[in-house]
Amino acid sequence: MTSTPALRALADRLGDRLLLPGDAGYDDARTPWNLAVEQHPAAVARPADVDELRALLDAARADGLQLAIQPGGHGASGSLEGAVLVRTAAFDGIWVDAAERVARVGAGVRWGEVLEALEGTGLVALAGSSRVVHTVPFVLAGGHSWFSRAFGLGSASVRAVELLTADGRHRWVSDDDDPELMRALRGAGGAFGVVTAVEIELFPARELVGGRIVFDGADLGPVLHAALAAQESAPDTVAVHASALRVPDVEAAPPALRGRTIVTVQAVSIDGAEVLDDVLAPVRAAGGVQLDTIAPIGIEQLAAVADEPTDPSAGYSWARFADLGPAELDALIAAWQGPAGGAVMLFEFRGLGGAIAAPPARPAISGSVPQRHVLSARAIAVPGIEPAVQAGFAAIREALGEAVADRTFGTFLEAEPSYAGAYEADELARAESLRRTIDPEGRFRGNRDFG
Repeated sequence: MTSTPALRALADRLGDRLLLPGDAGYDDARTPWNLAVEQHPAAVARPADVDELRALLDAARADGLQLAIQPGGHGASGSLEGAVLVRTAAFDGIWVDAAERVARVGAGVRWGEVLEALEGTGLVALAGSSRVVHTVPFVLAGGHSWFSRAFGLGSASVRAVELLTADGRHRWVSDDDDPELMRALRGAGGAFGVVTAVEIELFPARELVGGRIVFDGADLGPVLHAALAAQESAPDTVAVHASALRVPDVEAAPPALRGRTIVTVQAVSIDGAEVLDDVLAPVRAAGGVQLDTIAPIGIEQLAAVADEPTDPSAGYSWARFADLGPAELDALIAAWQGPAGGAVMLFEFRGLGGAIAAPPARPAISGSVPQRHVLSARAIAVPGIEPAVQAGFAAIREALGEAVADRTFGTFLEAEPSYAGAYEADELARAESLRRTIDPEGRFRGNRDFG
């Protein structure tokens, strides 16, 4: 570390809030959510306040380093060599004004905490399926929500952003005072400074109902076709996701599920049980229901719908927008069940449309999506499996041909190093031009580049 004297001096001052390679706790602190991504930053910082953020900025400039902001590491995509990894757990405030339908959320706050703060208000935020994902990076990267068909992507709900820019200013920014920066922040926020909080719009929900219906793999074809039809017929107040999972025959899996294929349909309605039951009736009739958790829920229970894992793990993912019809779904199933798809553990398709297909309510890089679905596939990372997994992803992509687009949501890019897989080239060029203006030294390193 002799080449980073300013960082070393700051580490003496901040103690365990600034960890250097070799320090106790450094390896745990640098580890991202996806354990398959290796990060080796010059240091890991957990600043207590804005003054310490400024000190980090000054030290990084003095030592020729960058700052890379990852509240929880869900967006990790590279090694981070030459950068200080900044965690923002200390910025943990939540303020809700139910009358004005607005919330201010700090960069260290996870979605589960926001949902709990909304309990009893009759309002929803544009949250995703996991309670442990941090709110700020989710909405700044677009953010596909259970409620996006009704109200748009999470980025469209962002009314203002509080951030520290490369010139050392810490301020709130809105469309009224800097519309060009706000446009760029709604999609690629981490590339323009340290975002410490956002102000987001909240939305009314008449009656929140949600849950999942689980079937055995023997019913895979009929259930997924019924789910596809349900997605097409559902009103914009209803979201339907469908997935097929091969449960690994490993000790960590529940004994009753090891080696089995499970088909799951998840759904959420903001307009009551009757509407959702009408949408799901053909799905329930398509196979033998083994579990049905569809019921009225409070917003604080939203994460129970998907019941996603809450601990970090190692894995590989692929996702793209798609237009699936019955023939394309059959091709998808065949590819997944064929020899090349054997290493792919899960695939899922979510119904889009509604407000997602319309221009966003507020200007954003993450604009409208014309495709009717987003398709994703995942696999567990174990030694030596990556070539087979990538071959499986390629087989799915090839089987669907022109039904698959070249883009996906920014939050679905996983370890991809560029935003090119999420946004249009002209939008990226516009954002990159702005970044060079407000951060001419390139002091901030986003999770992805604009190439």
